[in-house]
Amino acid sequence: MILKILLTLAVVIAVYIWFRTQKSKQLNSSNTVSNRALPKKIATNTWIKPLVYSIACLSIIAGILIYYLSWVDDHTQFQITITNPQTGSSETYIALKKDMFGRMFITEGGLQINASDLDRIEIKEVGAEDD
Repeated sequence: MILKILLTLAVVIAVYIWFRTQKSKQLNSSNTVSNRALPKKIATNTWIKPLVYSIACLSIIAGILIYYLSWVDDHTQFQITITNPQTGSSETYIALKKDMFGRMFITEGGLQINASDLDRIEIKEVGAEDD
């Protein structure tokens, strides 16, 4: 959400600067055509360019940070234990969060497991402390 706001703000500022430079070019060309000596007024807003660059850099850094945090979250390992209620046997697998889809998941070895509705599934993050 913040990235969208920053990107929109950067576009608005860039369009404002572009219109401002176009208007100053039109004024300069009309001044030379009329051959009248008008005093030149140079824009002294030196803060606009660093502000635009800062917002652009902040947007890029925020995008990279969001992508990295999403990647880290998707690559979290979970220990999945499936218990058959009829036989009482349990099997334990390890899978990444991005590979879990409800009662179906893909293990790190590439094995696709589909658990039935009767099986009990326990999911625990690998490396998490016991409470």
